[in-house]
Amino acid sequence: MTALTPTLIDSHPELVRMVREGVPGKPPEDLRFLAAIVPDGSAAHVEGSHDAVVVRVLLGPENGRSISAHAPAISATIHYPPFSLLLADRSIATDLPHADCTEMLELGVDEVAEVSISLPVVALPRTEAPVPISLLRFSSARA
Repeated sequence: MTALTPTLIDSHPELVRMVREGVPGKPPEDLRFLAAIVPDGSAAHVEGSHDAVVVRVLLGPENGRSISAHAPAISATIHYPPFSLLLADRSIATDLPHADCTEMLELGVDEVAEVSISLPVVALPRTEAPVPISLLRFSSARA
Protein backbone atom coordinates (compact mmCIF):
# COMPACT_ATOMS: atom_id res chain seq x y z
CA MET A 1 0.00 0.00 0.00
CA THR A 2 2.89 2.36 0.64
CA ALA A 3 4.10 1.75 -2.93
CA LEU A 4 0.69 2.88 -4.22
CA THR A 5 0.90 6.14 -2.30
CA PRO A 6 4.29 7.77 -2.84
CA THR A 7 3.29 10.91 -0.90
CA LEU A 8 2.60 8.84 2.22
CA ILE A 9 6.28 8.89 3.18
CA ASP A 10 6.16 12.69 3.37
CA SER A 11 2.98 12.91 5.45
CA HIS A 12 3.38 9.75 7.58
CA PRO A 13 7.07 8.72 7.67
CA GLU A 14 6.65 6.71 10.89
CA LEU A 15 3.86 4.60 9.38
CA VAL A 16 5.96 3.88 6.29
CA ARG A 17 8.90 2.89 8.50
CA MET A 18 6.68 0.54 10.53
CA VAL A 19 5.41 -1.14 7.36
CA ARG A 20 8.83 -1.45 5.72
CA GLU A 21 10.54 -2.83 8.82
CA GLY A 22 7.58 -4.90 10.07
CA VAL A 23 7.86 -3.40 13.53
CA PRO A 24 4.97 -2.53 15.85
CA GLY A 25 4.11 1.07 16.48
CA LYS A 26 1.36 3.49 17.31
CA PRO A 27 -1.01 3.87 14.35
CA PRO A 28 -1.53 7.41 13.06
CA GLU A 29 -4.63 9.11 14.41
CA ASP A 30 -5.82 10.43 11.03
CA LEU A 31 -5.54 7.21 8.97
CA ARG A 32 -7.42 3.92 9.32
CA PHE A 33 -6.41 0.53 7.95
CA LEU A 34 -9.57 -1.28 6.82
CA ALA A 35 -10.09 -4.86 5.64
CA ALA A 36 -12.83 -7.02 4.14
CA ILE A 37 -13.22 -10.30 2.24
CA VAL A 38 -13.73 -10.27 -1.54
CA PRO A 39 -15.55 -13.17 -3.24
CA ASP A 40 -13.89 -14.97 -6.16
CA GLY A 41 -14.69 -13.36 -9.48
CA SER A 42 -15.12 -9.90 -7.97
CA ALA A 43 -13.76 -6.92 -9.89
CA ALA A 44 -10.14 -6.19 -8.96
CA HIS A 45 -9.03 -2.63 -8.27
CA VAL A 46 -5.61 -1.36 -7.16
CA GLU A 47 -5.11 2.37 -6.67
CA GLY A 48 -3.42 5.03 -4.59
CA SER A 49 -4.48 8.65 -4.21
CA HIS A 50 -3.23 9.83 -0.83
CA ASP A 51 -3.96 13.51 -0.11
CA ALA A 52 -6.47 13.66 -2.99
CA VAL A 53 -9.97 15.07 -2.65
CA VAL A 54 -13.17 13.70 -4.19
CA VAL A 55 -15.73 16.25 -5.33
CA ARG A 56 -19.30 15.17 -5.99
CA VAL A 57 -21.62 17.51 -7.86
CA LEU A 58 -25.36 17.05 -7.57
CA LEU A 59 -27.74 18.89 -9.87
CA GLY A 60 -30.86 20.19 -8.18
CA PRO A 61 -34.16 19.36 -9.92
CA GLU A 62 -35.95 22.66 -9.22
CA ASN A 63 -33.75 25.45 -10.47
CA GLY A 64 -30.82 23.62 -12.05
CA ARG A 65 -28.46 24.78 -9.30
CA SER A 66 -25.68 22.42 -8.44
CA ILE A 67 -24.55 21.41 -4.99
CA SER A 68 -21.04 20.15 -4.47
CA ALA A 69 -19.53 18.20 -1.62
CA HIS A 70 -15.96 17.15 -1.12
CA ALA A 71 -14.24 14.54 1.03
CA PRO A 72 -10.80 12.95 1.22
CA ALA A 73 -10.18 10.22 -1.33
CA ILE A 74 -9.20 6.73 -0.17
CA SER A 75 -5.42 6.86 0.21
CA ALA A 76 -4.67 3.33 -1.02
CA THR A 77 -6.77 0.41 -2.22
CA ILE A 78 -5.89 -3.20 -2.84
CA HIS A 79 -9.23 -4.76 -3.73
CA TYR A 80 -8.24 -8.15 -5.06
CA PRO A 81 -9.68 -11.53 -4.05
CA PRO A 82 -9.58 -12.73 -1.34
CA PHE A 83 -9.08 -9.37 0.43
CA SER A 84 -10.06 -5.73 0.15
CA LEU A 85 -7.50 -3.60 2.00
CA LEU A 86 -7.94 0.16 2.31
CA LEU A 87 -5.94 2.97 3.84
CA ALA A 88 -8.40 5.79 4.42
CA ASP A 89 -8.81 9.07 6.24
CA ARG A 90 -10.54 8.68 9.61
CA SER A 91 -13.36 11.00 8.49
CA ILE A 92 -14.53 8.61 5.75
CA ALA A 93 -13.64 5.25 7.34
CA THR A 94 -17.09 4.68 8.82
CA ASP A 95 -18.68 5.20 5.38
CA LEU A 96 -16.82 2.18 4.00
CA PRO A 97 -18.23 -1.32 4.64
CA HIS A 98 -14.91 -2.67 5.94
CA ALA A 99 -13.69 -3.68 9.40
CA ASP A 100 -11.28 -1.26 11.08
CA CYS A 101 -8.04 -3.20 11.64
CA THR A 102 -5.86 -0.19 12.47
CA GLU A 103 -4.99 -1.44 15.94
CA MET A 104 -3.35 -4.51 14.36
CA LEU A 105 -0.53 -2.19 13.29
CA GLU A 106 0.55 -2.29 16.93
CA LEU A 107 1.70 -5.87 16.31
CA GLY A 108 5.03 -6.61 14.64
CA VAL A 109 5.27 -9.19 11.85
CA ASP A 110 7.42 -11.49 14.01
CA GLU A 111 5.09 -11.20 17.00
CA VAL A 112 2.83 -14.13 17.86
CA ALA A 113 -0.63 -12.97 18.89
CA GLU A 114 -4.08 -14.44 19.19
CA VAL A 115 -6.36 -12.30 17.06
CA SER A 116 -10.03 -12.88 16.44
CA ILE A 117 -11.63 -10.79 13.74
CA SER A 118 -14.82 -10.86 11.73
CA LEU A 119 -14.50 -9.36 8.24
CA PRO A 120 -17.47 -8.31 6.09
CA VAL A 121 -17.74 -9.45 2.47
CA VAL A 122 -17.69 -6.64 -0.10
CA ALA A 123 -17.60 -6.23 -3.88
CA LEU A 124 -17.15 -3.44 -6.41
CA PRO A 125 -19.11 -3.04 -9.63
CA ARG A 126 -17.30 -4.20 -12.74
CA THR A 127 -16.17 -1.38 -15.01
CA GLU A 128 -13.88 -1.18 -18.02
CA ALA A 129 -13.28 2.55 -17.54
CA PRO A 130 -10.46 3.75 -15.28
CA VAL A 131 -12.77 5.04 -12.55
CA PRO A 132 -11.23 6.19 -9.25
CA ILE A 133 -12.22 3.96 -6.36
CA SER A 134 -13.70 6.92 -4.49
CA LEU A 135 -16.34 7.26 -7.22
CA LEU A 136 -17.30 3.59 -7.06
CA ARG A 137 -19.57 2.23 -4.35
CA PHE A 138 -18.74 -0.89 -2.37
CA SER A 139 -21.68 -3.19 -1.87
CA SER A 140 -22.29 -6.08 0.49
CA ALA A 141 -21.67 -9.40 -1.17
CA ARG A 142 -21.87 -13.11 -0.47
CA ALA A 143 -18.81 -15.30 -0.52
